[in-house]
Amino acid sequence: MLSNYKIRKINFETLFIFLSIFIFALLIIQNTASKNINDFYDPARDSVSYISLAESLKNSNQFVRAEFIDAGVETIRTPIYPLFLSIFLNNLKTVIIIQNVFHIISSLILLSIIKKFADIKFALIIFILFLFNPVLISLNQLLITESFSIFLISLSIYFLLQNKNKYIFFCIVGVLPLLRPAFVVLSLGILLFINLYVEKLNIKKFLIFCFLLLIPTVGWTVRNYNFTNLYLFSSLSGMNLLEETASGVMAIDEDLSGNKSLFEIINIEYEERRYWSQVLRNKVELGNVSRVIANAPGPNPHLVASEYQSYALRVLKNNIPELFILTSRSFIYILLEPGDHLLNYVFNLDNLTGYKLIYTATNLFLLFFTFKYILKETFIKKKLDKIIIYYLLLIFPLLLLSTPHARFGSILIFFHLYFFSREFHNFKNRRKNKN
Repeated sequence: MLSNYKIRKINFETLFIFLSIFIFALLIIQNTASKNINDFYDPARDSVSYISLAESLKNSNQFVRAEFIDAGVETIRTPIYPLFLSIFLNNLKTVIIIQNVFHIISSLILLSIIKKFADIKFALIIFILFLFNPVLISLNQLLITESFSIFLISLSIYFLLQNKNKYIFFCIVGVLPLLRPAFVVLSLGILLFINLYVEKLNIKKFLIFCFLLLIPTVGWTVRNYNFTNLYLFSSLSGMNLLEETASGVMAIDEDLSGNKSLFEIINIEYEERRYWSQVLRNKVELGNVSRVIANAPGPNPHLVASEYQSYALRVLKNNIPELFILTSRSFIYILLEPGDHLLNYVFNLDNLTGYKLIYTATNLFLLFFTFKYILKETFIKKKLDKIIIYYLLLIFPLLLLSTPHARFGSILIFFHLYFFSREFHNFKNRRKNKN
């Protein structure tokens, strides 16, 4: 009788997962089949640069944008995603399908993690919330790094929580900066807190894990040095510090000086940020070097990156209160931005007022338990949690964006559902024990 119950339980779980993935696949196939390749380009046109690099890799075995072959050096992007695209360059719809498969696997990873401490019905609800998250589904349909990034991050968390195969965990974290340069903060941060991630750390293990964490970043830095004579991992950080952070700070300073309302101060419009970006670029001393921007960097972005960064740091140093406002604003936007612009762009959906209210309300509910868990673990139990540290290391670079939106916060959704599940499970247990 007990064995029959277990069989029914397994069948229900398997059937539920199968039907969910089947419905998800139908949605994706319908959306993918009716589109041409240009429809998979993201609104910011980052896809164009990735495809250009992929074309150069495939056709001439060079990592430089196709329009700058033999005349430039690519130091903005890192190689994994362009290399991935180059394999499927003749049929980029295959990439979209693979990205959706990555998303399904990430959903199953989250389900397997939640099942270890929560009942199956609760775990399946979390699985559905992640699998059918509108922001994640939209990003899967674009030729950008988010789906790949979330897949690798979720995979690394899976191995981390297993307390086995730590080598795979460190290998994945080490490789992540080659997918997106901002992840270098994560790999260096994990190194800083390595005692938290490895029990009984000895010299041999320390050296091996340092190698796994640092060799991809060091290797790419050496590659850039060979081409530019500069110790540079990516030009993007220096350029974004001027175009995003310093520009946003100056926009806030202008609004404060003009006695604008609180809403006007924190609501940095794209055109406002773009204006200040141009103003600040013109103030940087570059001699005869062309003043380029991050999404149109010209053939040699390394020639401006260090000067942009130095000037941006001086701006930030002189505007600390405005920087605090910017980072606080970015934190809120990253957590709560509903991504309605993505749904409109990918699925041509209009009149999304109701969606924005529901998504924001759901996010607030999840985030309440998320930060209750984080604060309790950190300040009441007074312990460093390795997943919390991982999460905070992912957030830090995002706080420097003046125009953050749902795309950038998407890498945090996996963690929000995990933290929510932990705290909600603890909450239910406390109530059960009281009764």
